[in-house]
Amino acid sequence: MIQKYLEDYTFLWEESTSDFPFIAQKFSYKEKQIREKILDQYIQTIKAVRNGKLNRKKFTEEDEHLFFAHTRNFLHDGLDFTEVQLQVMFSDELTGVTRQFVRQARKFDSSLSFHDIFQACRNMWIMNGLQIVLGLPVKLTPSIFAYSLLYPYTDNLIDNPEISAIDKLIFSNNFYLRLAGNNPLPNNASEHTIFNLVSMIEDEFPRSDYPEVYQSLLAIHEAQTQSMQLIHSVDTLSETETLKICMAKGGASVLADGYLVAGKLSPDQEYFLFGYGAYLQLLDDIQDVDEDRIAGLKTAFSKSNELLDSKLNKTYWFGDKVMQSLCLFGGQYIEIFQSLMRKSMDLFIIEAIAQNPDFFSKKYVAEIERNSPFSFAYIKKRKEQFAPYNGLLLTAIEEIAFNEYLKETRVEVNVF
Repeated sequence: MIQKYLEDYTFLWEESTSDFPFIAQKFSYKEKQIREKILDQYIQTIKAVRNGKLNRKKFTEEDEHLFFAHTRNFLHDGLDFTEVQLQVMFSDELTGVTRQFVRQARKFDSSLSFHDIFQACRNMWIMNGLQIVLGLPVKLTPSIFAYSLLYPYTDNLIDNPEISAIDKLIFSNNFYLRLAGNNPLPNNASEHTIFNLVSMIEDEFPRSDYPEVYQSLLAIHEAQTQSMQLIHSVDTLSETETLKICMAKGGASVLADGYLVAGKLSPDQEYFLFGYGAYLQLLDDIQDVDEDRIAGLKTAFSKSNELLDSKLNKTYWFGDKVMQSLCLFGGQYIEIFQSLMRKSMDLFIIEAIAQNPDFFSKKYVAEIERNSPFSFAYIKKRKEQFAPYNGLLLTAIEEIAFNEYLKETRVEVNVF
């Protein structure tokens, strides 16, 4: 299903220029200091709100509106998001779906941690964004709910050190059979839950009417299975083979997002979604380059022993071409969504370099820092508390999710 897209986007990345990224806005030392003070004040607001909730202080609707106002002000004054972009990020529909998801997830499985639910929410928000550009109502469908929860469950099972490698292999085979439409008997409670989530998707999208939905789910499973080659102790893959495995994993994931939102997609929509997912995966790999090297995970970035200036440049321009193809999508708010994606991804790249400066030349780091609203020294200092860009972009919606989680939870919660 994804092979042609994989070949096309691999060629696109390899043909992308190595020129320095074009991030128009630059910030003086004084401007950075002003924005760092704004962020310091906002972080204190976040701490006060979160501590109040943990201490069971009643969080009123007025408190919520005030917190949202603080968040919008920070994103506007500290990170230069426009009013139009903020309207999309904080729409009533998105906040309402978030509350509904948390309540439904807690009802589905009361043992789910806030970490698991928030991970699932992030999956859901990507799909909500796709609903917007596809011109569909922003709502929580059975398939969005099920798919958003699938990967916290499967990740927890695969990452559990108490489960043997053989049992994980058996699960992977059973999961494949279930995605393919068979009905293997679950071996444990986790498999039973995972199979039930697949059933929710089948109820909304019957296999006979929506075969592409299940082809996309199988494509993810295959891509994740292939990605296991990246952690072998003996590195036998070429750079191009490694790049393809990474792109396939990200591209297949977002392509499935699209099918689980819409049921059917046009070839142009498929093309964009695969490229968007591939680009998101490359950005994740850039940010995780140090952790991946330590863990022995060979991505397109962690396997290289050279400085990553050129590869980062190629990735930036690759993403620029991917974003241009969004015009083929034919949905609503394309220009707004495109500008929001570009803004968020530029900040993501800046943050990745700020947190991994040793992987880039000193000249390159200094040049990129000119485009950062905060000094890199400040970002490093704040790293242990909050990620200045990536984390804070989700903070307000996270607080809504956390508030709903506490309403349904009577045990002590530690989320810091």
